[in-house]
Amino acid sequence: MRVTIHDIARLLGVSPSTVSRALSGKGRISPATREKIRRVAEELGYRPNALARGLATRRTGEVGVVIHERHLPLDERSFYGVILEAIEAELAVHGYHVLFSTMGDQFFPRCVEERRVDGLIILGTDVSEDLVRSLAEFVPLVLVDHTFPGIPSVVSDNVGGARLATLHLLDHGHREVAFVAETLADPSFRARFEGYRLALRERGLRVRRGFVVEGGRRSDSDQVAMAKLLGGGRLPTAIFAANDFMAVGAIKALTTAGLKVPQDVAVVGFDDGALATLVHPPLTTVRVPRVEMGRAAARKLLALLRGGNAHPVVEILPTALTVRTSCGCISSSR
Repeated sequence: MRVTIHDIARLLGVSPSTVSRALSGKGRISPATREKIRRVAEELGYRPNALARGLATRRTGEVGVVIHERHLPLDERSFYGVILEAIEAELAVHGYHVLFSTMGDQFFPRCVEERRVDGLIILGTDVSEDLVRSLAEFVPLVLVDHTFPGIPSVVSDNVGGARLATLHLLDHGHREVAFVAETLADPSFRARFEGYRLALRERGLRVRRGFVVEGGRRSDSDQVAMAKLLGGGRLPTAIFAANDFMAVGAIKALTTAGLKVPQDVAVVGFDDGALATLVHPPLTTVRVPRVEMGRAAARKLLALLRGGNAHPVVEILPTALTVRTSCGCISSSR
């Protein structure tokens, strides 16, 4: 069986990206660690894949798209499913085929290690800067829904969209607006919290103690967060949720508690995916331009593959508020 960098990483208790940097001679790594990895690689008989050497000077016509396994199942109606579909359609026009793969917390895609793809698109925020920079040494890559300095990426205007949603609630008379998210450790949710905070400050308000709740990275995070909010004493008159999943969970929890939406508590979400129109009342939410994000990421990668530059390095696409009835307004959506 051929020895891979994954085998070496498991044996030494380091990440595949660390092994990759040590063996390629690129990236920041201590001389002692580099020497230890090289010694173990030699003892195990590690040899770079012949396919990798052969593809160093020619194209494969394949582009890898990877996402963290926690986002599964992925379908054409899910947040990243829509983006993936747009990426695939845009690349197909230019003769590229997509190899889709999921990854864990410390996963170095073998399609990259073995040079089976010309470029890479990484979806989501569940990837470390260390891993991204290691991958960038092998292939041109683009991030979607995440950013690191100097790395080409496409994101939505999370701050602006959250500010718009919160101002909408404030302009309708609400002064006690809660913020509900899975976790503020997520860069997208943190940016949306910043937009929420900015809107409150514009209206001379502050973030109230107990009105910012997190549910954590778990399947029932919506219910965990709402249990905290409902059990915290004073209820807000409105909730801005960091995504539609949390917003729909908020509506369900409020209804179960005997409260009416929007009469007792107004709710606004973020994403404008399929969930928004399946819940009652239909959800007022910030539209994320998912199709446009996918196309933009594909175009940015194509520019890199042609030897050009990805300008701007970070492309921020505008968001907009889709008004339905969960906020107390008469729906403007069709």
